[in-house]
Amino acid sequence: MSASTPPGRPGQPWTVRVALWSARHRWPVFSLWFVLTIGVFVASLALGGTRAVAATGGLGGSDTEASQGTRAMNAGGSTTASETLTVVVTSPTSRVTDPAFKSTVETIVEQLDAATASVDGTTGPALSQVIDPYQAPATAGLVAPDQTGVIVTAQLLGSASAPEIRAEAIGTTIGMVQAEFPGFGIHAVSNTLTNDQIGTVVNSDLDGSLRISLPATFIILVLAFGAVVAAFVPLFLAITALLAAFGLLGIYSEAVSPVSPYATQLVVLIGLAVAVDYSLFMVTRFRSERRAGRPKLAAIETASATAGRAVFFSGLAVMISLAGLFMLPDEIFHSMALGTIAVIMAAIAGSLTFVPATLAILGDSVSRLSVPFLSRDRGEGRGLWASLANAVMSRPWISAHGASAVLLALASPVLHMHLGESDLTTFPESVDGVQAVEALQAHWPQGTLLTLEVVVTSAQDGPTKAAILALEPRLLAIPGLSGPAQVDASKDGSAASVSVEMSGSMNDPANWQIVRQVRSQLDPAVFRGLPNSHVYVTGDAAQSLDNTTIYTDGMARVFLFVLTLSFLLLMVVFHSIVIPTKAILLNLLSTGAASGAVVLVFQDGWFGSLLGVRPTNAIQNWIPIFIFTVLFGLSMDYEVFILSRVKEFVDQGADTRTAVARGLSITAGTVTSAAAIMVVVFAVFMTLRLVIIRELGLGLAVAVLVDATVIRCVLLPATMRLLGEWNWYLPPFLRWLPRIRVEVEPPPPSGAPFPRG
Repeated sequence: MSASTPPGRPGQPWTVRVALWSARHRWPVFSLWFVLTIGVFVASLALGGTRAVAATGGLGGSDTEASQGTRAMNAGGSTTASETLTVVVTSPTSRVTDPAFKSTVETIVEQLDAATASVDGTTGPALSQVIDPYQAPATAGLVAPDQTGVIVTAQLLGSASAPEIRAEAIGTTIGMVQAEFPGFGIHAVSNTLTNDQIGTVVNSDLDGSLRISLPATFIILVLAFGAVVAAFVPLFLAITALLAAFGLLGIYSEAVSPVSPYATQLVVLIGLAVAVDYSLFMVTRFRSERRAGRPKLAAIETASATAGRAVFFSGLAVMISLAGLFMLPDEIFHSMALGTIAVIMAAIAGSLTFVPATLAILGDSVSRLSVPFLSRDRGEGRGLWASLANAVMSRPWISAHGASAVLLALASPVLHMHLGESDLTTFPESVDGVQAVEALQAHWPQGTLLTLEVVVTSAQDGPTKAAILALEPRLLAIPGLSGPAQVDASKDGSAASVSVEMSGSMNDPANWQIVRQVRSQLDPAVFRGLPNSHVYVTGDAAQSLDNTTIYTDGMARVFLFVLTLSFLLLMVVFHSIVIPTKAILLNLLSTGAASGAVVLVFQDGWFGSLLGVRPTNAIQNWIPIFIFTVLFGLSMDYEVFILSRVKEFVDQGADTRTAVARGLSITAGTVTSAAAIMVVVFAVFMTLRLVIIRELGLGLAVAVLVDATVIRCVLLPATMRLLGEWNWYLPPFLRWLPRIRVEVEPPPPSGAPFPRG
């Protein structure tokens, strides 16, 4: 058999065998990859696309007290169930007593009352109980205290029969009155109407992120490879992996459960960076082997046995880290983890099949359309990176302490991080519902949408009815709550709710304390001795408190899960307990720095005007834990890629300082390009309008930037120099562990012995 067609070798890893098989059957594999990835995406579109839950909804499937209260009030569901539509009308020049103001409001009420929608072939009213603020009692609070605004309320029917259709009709009506009275501020908010508007923003942002990130990624790839054709290979893998993940997510949403509206954004955010990185490692190693004189298929085998194996283990580490998110009781959050795991799995599969097949087709043509001054061989293992590594290791104590101090300072804002749920004010101002909420906050100081609700079951019992009547004055005696209290019953009458208004926002610590006070003091004081009744304190503030508690309480479990598996994986790979311990400490530093940066920008308002960020009173509660799990997985790319080379030189007899310098300098070009792509992709999401995605984009961009610079270029060589031979220490009682080599020894070219030094 010729040297260009290497035979399978005994003990060859299955990942290498798959890559070689794909290379030999290049055209069928190449074609089948596009058929499968595009086919999955088309199949999901045929099923209806991706079905997402409301952007402002709570946790899916959680069993918090606030959720139980909501379910109790929804007992005995009815086709007449409704949601509230709030239309805020304000004027910068008129007062509510002016005839023009009254005439405008009268027209709005008439238009809303006349709005119709066709549902299931039947045309009927879209709204019921449209309330004219001029006809309502003053205690209803529909007229602003400053006399510059009023509220028109109505009930949007249709929880059992297409509320989206009625919401669309109402949106059309609101648009008409806004055009008819341009001198007035007319804005509407309701769950369905506003979530539809937010969904439009999410989809628009997704398209915008791809329009920016794909060209930016391509430019970096051209700079990294110095050739246009080589740059297209990672890009094609990334696009097809995204299509496959979108398809799998869409099928899951239609067949199993609706997904988070942010799931598709996360697929792009993580998938584009990971897929490009994985194929970047493969193509770089293939071109290096071709320059060294290896035949085409032998070069593919070597690339698969080294970079390909590193990709497989790195991707596995990312998926294992993300699997830790399933330890949190939140089905919607699970969908975000599923989407990111799906795109990583597609990227790994493509790296083992599509990339080898493509390289086999292209051969040396992968380096065609070279860019002058970028395509030259710059000499691995020499130059700037070797000089930097040696400079750091010549003063390891100073380097380690200085870098650690910088990262700890950047992480220090985490100490005053306040987690919570993103409310409507964190969404773009272009959303009409956001403008409605901001108008309410500006003209109604006590607020009119934020409420605290006490839901009581067995509401038909006499003693329970008496306790409910006694609850109102006790609630209104608490500072921060105001009336009048509104008492409602569930559709089947089995539960009742007492609702009062809260000032401030759903994430205010003062409101969370009120929720705790009502639960711990008022609840037992009023309803003690009523064994048949269950009492739940709910409302947006209670929901935010309960949901945030799920994440804060679950962090320890997720952290322990990810840290333990990361430790075990690195210990088995490098046969050391020092390497994994150090890796965990360094990754915690970069995670802390990333979270600190998010707090500085989004909570404290640093660089807000520069970045176009409005400070928020709470960081989205799942952001830190998501950054942690993703970063720990992604950092394995660099950890395994660099340390595998370092360990290779140590095994060949080099001392630690020489091995680290050579390992860092040889891998620096690829790691720098990979990190640059990730940072750019993540930073692109800072240009979008959704605050949640911007928080995640900034956190991951800072984390990867810190990981690839301060951690890998300073702390890693400094600590390895200080520890010396202790880096490879494994206690005697653990020396039975199997040795799993991430990068297997490549076969010698043309039958010659492979050089070891």
